[in-house]
Amino acid sequence: MNWRILSLAVAMAWPTGAAAFESADLARLKATGSCTGCALDKAALRRAQLSGARLEGATLAGADLSRALLRGADLRGADLRGAKLSGADLTGADLGRADLGRAVLDGARLQGAKLGAADLRGANLNWAVLSDSDLSGARLGAAFLNGTDLWQATLDGTRLEQADLRQALGLSQAGLDRACGDDTTRLPEDLVVRYCD
Repeated sequence: MNWRILSLAVAMAWPTGAAAFESADLARLKATGSCTGCALDKAALRRAQLSGARLEGATLAGADLSRALLRGADLRGADLRGAKLSGADLTGADLGRADLGRAVLDGARLQGAKLGAADLRGANLNWAVLSDSDLSGARLGAAFLNGTDLWQATLDGTRLEQADLRQALGLSQAGLDRACGDDTTRLPEDLVVRYCD
């Protein structure tokens, strides 16, 4: 990981008195490559090199991770509400049970990512690549999915209430048969989804 860039980005973004960010947690991440349960809310981590980082249960709400390299990172159960992940590379990352509500993931790469039971309600996934990802049990209600690549994504138990998938790519009836939605779910012509219980 390029810690000099990471440290500089954080130092430049945090004026004295910013309460959401814990500098000790950044030091721990820098020293060990692990920051399980750390507090990095609103941290400026733009273009940070965090491939393979262990951030399970970390709070990164409102953090700027735009164009960050997070390949294979462990973000299970992390709080990423409202985080900016535009253009981030999360290929193969584990985001199981992560809270990505209202997160900005436009153009993000999530090929092969694990998003089981993740909360993506209201997230911006426009033009994101989710091919071969596992969205089992994920919530995509009211998510923005214009041009989102869902080719061979696993949708077992995925909740699609209020989601607009009309411009999503790679959707199949076989995949949708395992998901659920409601009257407000918008799908490409000739595709249907069962109602959620």
